Amino acid sequence: MWGTTSIGQLCRAIRLMGYDQLALTDTDNLYGLWPFLNACRREGLTPIVGAEITDPGRRRRAVCLVAESDGYTGLCRLLSERHMDAHFDLAATLPVHARGLIVLTSDAELLARWHAAGVQVAAAMPRMPLAPSHPLRQCARSLGIAATATPGSFFLRPEDYAGHRLLRAIALNTTLERLPPDQTAPANAWTAAPEVYRDRFAACPEAVAQTR
Repeated sequence: MWGTTSIGQLCRAIRLMGYDQLALTDTDNLYGLWPFLNACRREGLTPIVGAEITDPGRRRRAVCLVAESDGYTGLCRLLSERHMDAHFDLAATLPVHARGLIVLTSDAELLARWHAAGVQVAAAMPRMPLAPSHPLRQCARSLGIAATATPGSFFLRPEDYAGHRLLRAIALNTTLERLPPDQTAPANAWTAAPEVYRDRFAACPEAVAQTR
């Protein structure tokens, strides 16, 4: 449990902020897909189907977004392997199923490897722009790959962070005092309006342009 807002509330808030499209990326699954599609239809939003795939035993992950119809098939197969293969290796397995997907990664090594394998991949920058000297930006620049602003959101408002931490403590069967820092989203992982992100990434406007 990471999110604090229902899919319906999220889609309504996103529309009121002025967005016209939204990606939902559950971790290693497509739990909320159908409610998400229905909510986007009601609110007049263009849904972007995707999932965040983790690599068990490694601190690696990738966000996979469906760009074409065969991308959904590939995403489902990738998720199946993630759950069924005890020796699942994200770096090696993803290119096999990447047709029709746009893949976002913040790992420079994976960026270079997947680009060489023909994957449509982009460098994912977090909630603030990375310095030009950062390895990810240097790698992306050397390969001619787009850097993309990817401020993943887990709650709507800054004050929802307390509720997010409570949900994480419940999910992990622990107390708030013992909640590991790496098991919660950052405190600034709230959903901001488009102009906020444009201001944050003013030093790297092309990263915002790549999100369209």
